[in-house]
Amino acid sequence: MTVSEDTLPDRSLLLRTLVPVLGLLSADAVACDITAAYVWGVDAYPHGTRVTRTRLHVAVPRGVRRVGTQAVVAHPEPVPAHERVEVEGARITAPARTAADIAARAPSVFLATSRLDMFLARGLVHRHELVAATRRRRPAGQHARLRSAVRLCSGLSHSPAESWARVLVRSTRLPAPEPQCPVPTREGLFHADLGWPRYRLALEYDSREHHAEPRTRALDRYRYAAMADEGWGIVPIGIHDLCAHPGRLLRRLQHELTARGWTCSPEDEQALQRDALRFDRHPPRLR
Repeated sequence: MTVSEDTLPDRSLLLRTLVPVLGLLSADAVACDITAAYVWGVDAYPHGTRVTRTRLHVAVPRGVRRVGTQAVVAHPEPVPAHERVEVEGARITAPARTAADIAARAPSVFLATSRLDMFLARGLVHRHELVAATRRRRPAGQHARLRSAVRLCSGLSHSPAESWARVLVRSTRLPAPEPQCPVPTREGLFHADLGWPRYRLALEYDSREHHAEPRTRALDRYRYAAMADEGWGIVPIGIHDLCAHPGRLLRRLQHELTARGWTCSPEDEQALQRDALRFDRHPPRLR
């Protein structure tokens, strides 16, 4: 099987490295986890990591002992034939198995969901495959995390931060937002990262990387003005809001939604206050 070269650096070098390493380990050794994800075009490594300068994740049959731990992270687990493919000579876990593995082993449901979102957005997996993957036996914590991520995932997110913002909101009793929410305007159809059409409220994630250029900023102002002319409110956020002040962001969204007609029961109001306080004390793990 050949996978088209993507923007991820050193992917071809990674594949050339994997072929001899897998052959030395076992005829049934299979690249897995975040190493396999990288081959599929999904970078789940910590920010700044060079994939060719870190250990390879490899699933090996039980009983294989001669594994160099300096070069390989060994996962003693079988990979059935239907869950593996060969990519340019290297045995790799298939997309659905890879997505489920890196989601289940993620440090948080936020990261787990964003990883599934990336696989869905690239068309590598379908939701029914992820649902089926939850039936595989795993440690209890991993199983619960994967089930939550499968429930929350969406192929419409354009960035991990959009996924994290969606998970944050859906972890509370605020109304569920619509990812890539369509906003018709006189200037054309725009799409908000997250939106509540009933209340004409949009949440927009402004990343430093993609929104730093003056032209991009000008286009954002143009979009926001067109949306505002149709009665939409815009809540712009950055990574700091998600990492450091998630509770404050939730309170702001609650205030904006309430001002636009959303109501909740006293019980939900108390639950929202508890959720905001909980996230203030324990911000989500996003790295």
